[in-house]
Amino acid sequence: MMLTGIPGYLYYIIMHQKYDIALKDIIKDVPRAFLKLLTGYDTGKFIDVQFPDIQFRQADLLFQVLNCMIFQIDWQSTNDNNMLGRMYLYSALIYNQYKQLPVQIVLYVGNKPMKMQSSMEFGLVRYAYKLVDMREFDSNELLCSEDPEDALLAILCKTDNVEDTIRRILDKFYPLPHKERESYIIKLMYLAGLRNLVHKVKEEVMNMPITIDIEEYEVFRDVFTKGLQEGEIKGRLEGKLEGKLEGKLEGKLEGIAGMLDIKYSSEGLELMDMIRDIDTVEELDEFQGLIKKSTSVAELRLYLTRHSMSS
Repeated sequence: MMLTGIPGYLYYIIMHQKYDIALKDIIKDVPRAFLKLLTGYDTGKFIDVQFPDIQFRQADLLFQVLNCMIFQIDWQSTNDNNMLGRMYLYSALIYNQYKQLPVQIVLYVGNKPMKMQSSMEFGLVRYAYKLVDMREFDSNELLCSEDPEDALLAILCKTDNVEDTIRRILDKFYPLPHKERESYIIKLMYLAGLRNLVHKVKEEVMNMPITIDIEEYEVFRDVFTKGLQEGEIKGRLEGKLEGKLEGKLEGKLEGIAGMLDIKYSSEGLELMDMIRDIDTVEELDEFQGLIKKSTSVAELRLYLTRHSMSS
């Protein structure tokens, strides 16, 4: 569901950042059951890597298992037409740094059908990464884990009973200390947004026999949305004013071009490039008056040269 008043591209960036932060935070806490399902390994270490070329963003996660095999895990909340090329480049950059090719996995967590290209052949080159839809995993497998991080990710998996799954996830959080429990619930709400389940999660949280400031999430969302909407309204108003000013300037310039053509013909029109550097209606009005009084193009050119030097 699109938030009213927020441009689609901006909404996508904002929401992706929220999901990205939540997912990276969860997976870096090593949800063992999930990593076992995804990679076949449940132990290892995470590698923080910064690629030297600034045009490439940092990979979401690099995970090295005990036999030194490197897994690169990236996630997508939307279908990205550039994913194949980006993963191919990541593969080369990781090889350049670690002298081994990574096992690459893109985890799709979006709601729409997954339709990204994951392999290619060109001459002698054959390349592929593993593309996994989070909905392929059974939420029950993660809910059997004792790790709350595994329980969090269950909200994104397939389930036969959404309400029951949410309750079972919250049951995992219930024994935790207050601040920790609240942190997990807020993360759950972020991830629930990927499945349009925020309202259902809120309902179940309100039924829990605990005290929690659930509105913290709602306040954040409302303030965030309000700020974006106010910024967009301001931008629209400024855009309209700027558009009107540009229209007035263009009208003045056309009038000046007509006056120069009538009075000085093509020689006068040669001044138009210099005149376009004037960016206020008042100065253009002044120049129009000067054209009427002028006796030569040289007189007008001298005025424009002085104006350019003083700007």
